[in-house]
Amino acid sequence: MQKKIIYLCFVITVFITMNFHAIAGNNSKNNSFVDIDANFSWAEEAIDELVKRGVLSGMDGKSFAPSSAVTKEQFAKMLVLALDIELIEGADTGYSDVAKDRWSASYINTAKNYLADDSFGSGNFNPAENYTREKCAYAVSMALGIGSDEKNLLDKNIISSNFTDGSDITSSLTTPVAIAAERGIVKGADGLLRPKGDVTRAEAAVILYRAINYKDRNSQNLYITQTPIVGESKVTLEQAKKWAQNNGAHQRFIDIADYYWKYGEITGMRPEILYGQAAKETAFGKYTGQVKPEQNNWAGIKIKNPSGDKPEDHETFATPDDGVRAHFNHMSQYTGIAPVGEPHDRYYVLNSMAWRGTVKNVEQLGGKWAPDVTYGYSIVVNLLRPMENTK
Repeated sequence: MQKKIIYLCFVITVFITMNFHAIAGNNSKNNSFVDIDANFSWAEEAIDELVKRGVLSGMDGKSFAPSSAVTKEQFAKMLVLALDIELIEGADTGYSDVAKDRWSASYINTAKNYLADDSFGSGNFNPAENYTREKCAYAVSMALGIGSDEKNLLDKNIISSNFTDGSDITSSLTTPVAIAAERGIVKGADGLLRPKGDVTRAEAAVILYRAINYKDRNSQNLYITQTPIVGESKVTLEQAKKWAQNNGAHQRFIDIADYYWKYGEITGMRPEILYGQAAKETAFGKYTGQVKPEQNNWAGIKIKNPSGDKPEDHETFATPDDGVRAHFNHMSQYTGIAPVGEPHDRYYVLNSMAWRGTVKNVEQLGGKWAPDVTYGYSIVVNLLRPMENTK
């Protein structure tokens, strides 16, 4: 009897302890702000993550004030903390309206080279003025190191083709804003970017969260376009061959198009996407890199245990058909589709990848198939679109 009582007490104790921690855990969730309701579901994940990181905090412990405008000095602090920029402390800001002991002085000093300079030599920073969406996009683009070079803008028409108010962007900010928009860091609803609109706390959280993902080479849900890998082909075989010819492709590359459309029909993956990727990897079959033509490797697939980036570090396939099949099999690990025939050795290495089977769009290949986060998007803009438009 005594043993039963002891056991019962133990069970009750465990039950109470587990429920206490569950309740405590729920109460400590960062997204428990009373004003983050269904209307702000689009920002909840970003707010939650930035609060966890110490980038943002609530206004009074219970509310977040998601619709409140963000001031220039507030955004300077958010930017520095979100992108983990080394803080410059104790120095004079050089602005007459920012005292050295102002709470934001160090953040302003650190971020000022990334912020849009609209003081026009007045010597003022205007720390309390509301920050606009275009300035926010500009600052993030510059802080990520991608905003100052127009070469980073892959689609020159990205603004005009996606936003009806693109002409409202301040001309000096256009390229960095366009780069941020292209990478999906700043977006707009109903075709409106609202560049001159004040950025809200919820919007700033989302923009900075996307910037963090970009910095961490996480291309998931980034980029303004989403191009499905699986689906019905939008390019005919003849169209693809003409596109290849127009780009000065080697005859071997033109010939393998038949195999790409063959395996596209078998797997359900869009052949033009993998054919475009093969063009990128092999320079239209000219093989100007480390992989050699006789290796029949159309996708730069490495061996199971490569030691570098030499020809011998890449797979060799018996025939062009085998090489194309291996390309589709390799991609099947990304998309979650069953392979065709016996896969190559490198195929099995991908079994351990956390993202295996989750890649649905070409843009998501960036940071996974190749380290460059623009890898997949560049295929869409520079290769796939021209192929689709070939007459």
